[in-house]
Amino acid sequence: MKINQIILNNFGSYEGENIFETRVKTNKNIVLIGGKNGAGKTTLFTAIRLCLYGYMSLGHKSINSFYNRSVIKLINNAAKLKKPAQASISLNIELNNSHGVDEYVLTRSWILTDSLTEQFTVMKNGLRLNEDDLSNFEKYILSLIPPELFNLYFFDGEKIADFFMEEGGNSRIKNAFLTLCGYDIFDIMRRNFKRISSSSEDSSPALTAYIEAKDVLEQETKEQTKIENEIISCNNAIDLCIAEITSLEKQYQQNGGISQEEWDSKIFNLKQEEKKRENYNSILKKWSNEIIPFVMIRDQLIQLREQIDLENKNLKYKNFCEILDSSAIKDLINNRRLSKEMKELAFKRFGTPEAPILDLSFEQSAMLISSINELLDFDVEKIKKCKSAIKKSLAKSAKLRQELEESNISTIREYMKRRAELFEEKSVLYDQLISAEQSLNSQKEKVEFARNSFVKTKASIEAELKKASINDISAKSIIMLDKLEKSLYQKQIQKVEDFFRKEIRTLMRKSNFIDDIAIDEHFNIHLYRNEAFSPERIKEIFDTNTEEQIRTLLGEKAIYIIKQANKQFNDKTLILPVEIDKSGLSNGEKQIFIMALYHSLVQLCNYEIPFIIDTPFARIDTEHRENISKYFFSKLNGQVFILSTNEEINSSHVKILNDSILATFMLENTDNKRTTIVRNEYFEV
Repeated sequence: MKINQIILNNFGSYEGENIFETRVKTNKNIVLIGGKNGAGKTTLFTAIRLCLYGYMSLGHKSINSFYNRSVIKLINNAAKLKKPAQASISLNIELNNSHGVDEYVLTRSWILTDSLTEQFTVMKNGLRLNEDDLSNFEKYILSLIPPELFNLYFFDGEKIADFFMEEGGNSRIKNAFLTLCGYDIFDIMRRNFKRISSSSEDSSPALTAYIEAKDVLEQETKEQTKIENEIISCNNAIDLCIAEITSLEKQYQQNGGISQEEWDSKIFNLKQEEKKRENYNSILKKWSNEIIPFVMIRDQLIQLREQIDLENKNLKYKNFCEILDSSAIKDLINNRRLSKEMKELAFKRFGTPEAPILDLSFEQSAMLISSINELLDFDVEKIKKCKSAIKKSLAKSAKLRQELEESNISTIREYMKRRAELFEEKSVLYDQLISAEQSLNSQKEKVEFARNSFVKTKASIEAELKKASINDISAKSIIMLDKLEKSLYQKQIQKVEDFFRKEIRTLMRKSNFIDDIAIDEHFNIHLYRNEAFSPERIKEIFDTNTEEQIRTLLGEKAIYIIKQANKQFNDKTLILPVEIDKSGLSNGEKQIFIMALYHSLVQLCNYEIPFIIDTPFARIDTEHRENISKYFFSKLNGQVFILSTNEEINSSHVKILNDSILATFMLENTDNKRTTIVRNEYFEV
């Protein structure tokens, strides 16, 4: 398959018609599409997959409300303003029919009114396929890239690690592997032999038990895979919900929208500032009326206080004299000369010849002096501080008013409604996720039980076949098929392991990273690193650890070698293949391991199928990007669409890929609303 043209119409950030033309007569195979984050790369990635596979591309089994909701999110926002809103994706592809090349135009379009309507049409060499031919074509496309292979050919650098390493990854990879090898034909043959065997009167009970046990195991394994896919689907849907909530909030804020709480808070703060200024103005007014006029005549106040002090002293002298002149004191002293001397002494101390001006009582004087002291002690800096506080408050109020003018609360109801819907959807998905995870634990037990039963029935039928010659050729055929499938499976596994050993050494610069790989019949992947162990170290490990800890430290393969070498151990150092804990690898190491495994798997496919690679260097450090560019992208068989930022595929990587680059495009989205396509450009290159 070869993609000649991609047309996006009102899809995501692609408003109106947007065309990627890749119809170039050349042996080059890489289409490099650059754009900053948010420019529309992932939207293009989603569009190609959605056009080809519709609801299956988003993990659904049919067109349902969840699928429709996902598509509605992908329709361009500007297009939604018009009713009915229309959007479409078209792919112009070439398919080799072994006699020549046929050209197909696939168009998946939507019309959004109160509900969503989807239509899928295919033109073959200019003629539209009828309903039957369209159905056959869809089946053919699915045979080229079945759902099991979606994640291999639509390669998302940020999610490919999860596809391989999340729970159930070995089952998903095995299904993809069997499909790549074309071994799904064994299931068809097995079903036919089973049908023949079931209709035979001479059918063996052991064979019947074997077939039933195998069917149960397959059914339970499929159910487990179904639950695992449901968990992945739930997680993806939750991620989409979270992304839409974030996008909704960001867009709402960009349009000036704020929450009711924020609006009320700004109004409250504005009123608080006004109240604060009222208090400050009230204080200033009080000071203006009661203090500031007197502060202006400070010198006169000091003179007044001095005058009051003087008159108080004179009043004390007069009071003293009155006491001396009283009859009781005169009788006591009875000495006029002494009385006169005391008055003269008191006059020198308190008296004054000047007549009183104010003529205040002691109580009046005390009150007046207290007021004068209070006025004289007044800090005039308080006035400046008060004015400064009023000025700051005015500035804050002006800022709040401007924020309110720039804010928009008119769409708060729609915003809050949609936000509530998304949170409700996320809550439902979390409930589904929890339920699915609980079901998965139960299903694993069922699978293990079914596997044990199958092993027992298999042993029984093999024993029966050895004891007697069974006339039922179907029984022999079924057993033969299983053995043949296992044999071919092992040969193909051997190819993958051989490919991987070469790939990992090519891609990984670090020496002594992964020395070997082993893949078992359930596609559990075991990685090994060769390490030297002295007899003393081995003895210490076995003496100080439990059996489970030893298994964790060394792995089964290393333990087996130690046990085999035990008699000839002597003082020799053993080179042991220590199993690597994949979860302990760094993100970059995981990504390189997965890319090596990925490339090893896809080399089993003999068809030329386009690869769509989004975020190619996710988690890959700078040191290894050159190797990936040189030995990974350019070695993939078929067209390769690379969607990248300038921080991933830069000018040095472009030079490495240059001989393979078919076309370049730049995606620009400066206002975060509309993507524009610039052909024959790629960042600074």
